[in-house]
Amino acid sequence: MTDEAAVQDEDYAQVPSAGRDAELDEHWVELRGPVTMPPFYLPPAMPGRHSRRSKVLAVVLIAVFVLATAVGACLTYGPKLA
Repeated sequence: MTDEAAVQDEDYAQVPSAGRDAELDEHWVELRGPVTMPPFYLPPAMPGRHSRRSKVLAVVLIAVFVLATAVGACLTYGPKLA
């Protein structure tokens, strides 16, 4: 066992357990959604409707980034200065 794993085990050992009479929140399952990956890797998106304006804005932003990449613009560090 590595030192990092030992530290994580100690951290989890200090977490108190739930009481025997603890009740599960009735909305817990609704909030989780269909999870196929661990939440720390890729949290699930919250379900809901998005306006047409939000969808158009998302498509425009993605198109701008794809176009900038296609023309060779550096999106990370800005323009090259002589």
